[in-house]
Amino acid sequence: MPLIVDKDKVRLDILMAFERCMKETPMMNVSLRDIAKEAGMSHANLLNYFSNKDDLVVSYVRYVRDFVSQICIDWFATHSRRRYKSNINYLNAFMSYVSENSFGENRPEALAQIYVLTHYNKEIADLVRKEFQQWRSVMETVLVGIYGEEVGKKEAEAMVILIVGTLICNYCDVHTGRIQDSMVSQFGPLIDS
Repeated sequence: MPLIVDKDKVRLDILMAFERCMKETPMMNVSLRDIAKEAGMSHANLLNYFSNKDDLVVSYVRYVRDFVSQICIDWFATHSRRRYKSNINYLNAFMSYVSENSFGENRPEALAQIYVLTHYNKEIADLVRKEFQQWRSVMETVLVGIYGEEVGKKEAEAMVILIVGTLICNYCDVHTGRIQDSMVSQFGPLIDS
């Protein structure tokens, strides 16, 4: 009987191996052989899933896009605004979720390195631009669904910037407890002045 391989799972395992390699070595210095070794497979087998390193990096960017979009959609779908005292408490709860990495395994952690590549690789730059457009669209849909039509692209873009910044700060381990406890509330003095 032939061996049945879940190709999507193997591709995800390779992407996670790539991410683990980037924790130890700058992305530009990580080879496909390093990734294959980390994934527990041969270099030749890895090439059955990704034709070259650029293909792997582009797939990782798409993975990040889809992962972050889905965690936002899922959180807002399962957390009713009515359960919170105010809009600010609601958004703080969401940002605490993002900040604490409560969304489980396979979370993207190499965003900073990927975003640096946008200066050197047009395909990745275009993909990241589309990634941000998709996230903004997802957040706009979610926010309009919660708060109504008065919320739009500006608020959605601000949330995307806050989410991505939070993910990058998590990766670099630079959060303070005060920000994690009530991230959105920190904007209060700016709004009130």
